[in-house]
Amino acid sequence: MLDNHDRTKLADRLKSQLKKYETLNNMQLEDEFMSMARGLLTYGASFFDVDVFTKKSVGPGLVGVNDHGLHIILKKTWAVFNFRFDEFTAIPKDSKTLEINAERARDLIYTLVSTQMKFLAGILQKFQKR
Repeated sequence: MLDNHDRTKLADRLKSQLKKYETLNNMQLEDEFMSMARGLLTYGASFFDVDVFTKKSVGPGLVGVNDHGLHIILKKTWAVFNFRFDEFTAIPKDSKTLEINAERARDLIYTLVSTQMKFLAGILQKFQKR
């Protein structure tokens, strides 16, 4: 949650940024917004609620998949971990559990648990076959 000081700083930054775009019409603004959004690695990802287990922590998270790869967001800190498809191996453990082995790239193994795992695994398979 932002305190009043942070809100004031954020409002000031937003005002200064808005001044840059005052002369743009609605179509130009929409184009600028979409251009920025498409630049995000997580743009267009389908996200699922999961429990994330690592050697060091356990907690709720979100996992998404898109053209760029797999994205894990830890809800406790809102830290985002992005993995290209060549940086991990997805190993189904059971109907609710998927292990993400990213030891090759970053020496990490994530265990993801969710009742939605079959949907996540299906989307992941489709993207990995490309």
